[in-house]
Amino acid sequence: MEDKKTSKKKSALDAAADYLSYRMRTCAEVIKKLKDKGYSDDEIDEAIEQLKSLKYLDDYEYAFRYFQYSSSKHHGARRAERELSDKGIPSETIALAYEDYIYESKVDEYEEALELARKEVELKGIAPDDRMIARVARKLESRGFRADDIYRVMSEMRTWRDTTER
Repeated sequence: MEDKKTSKKKSALDAAADYLSYRMRTCAEVIKKLKDKGYSDDEIDEAIEQLKSLKYLDDYEYAFRYFQYSSSKHHGARRAERELSDKGIPSETIALAYEDYIYESKVDEYEEALELARKEVELKGIAPDDRMIARVARKLESRGFRADDIYRVMSEMRTWRDTTER
């Protein structure tokens, strides 16, 4: 039986592969993990390049799938973009993945935001007043919807209010 002190340290590639075995990760996440484990920059760079060539690491694919996941949770693009940026994905990669996601999925974030507003109004069962409109706007903002979509939803909600008051 081999003693832990005499056992050989895993290669950076093996350590990264173990880290990736649970779920997808960004390049920045893998680099940080390997640095925390004490691997040299050269070992890390070599492992990252090998994992990229094997398609085990792909920030674009990670971002694309993250937009899908975020949309399924009824979150807007701004929130997903912020979270992806926090995970170390470059802004250019995020923008490309978002464009491709919107094109392929034919997602209309305005319609998603409007549907959330409709549900909120139906839940209350009353015409939206200024407080409700502001609350819905804050909710949409916290979910990461873009400002122009939020303003359009607010305008639409005011239209609902005006038509029910007559």
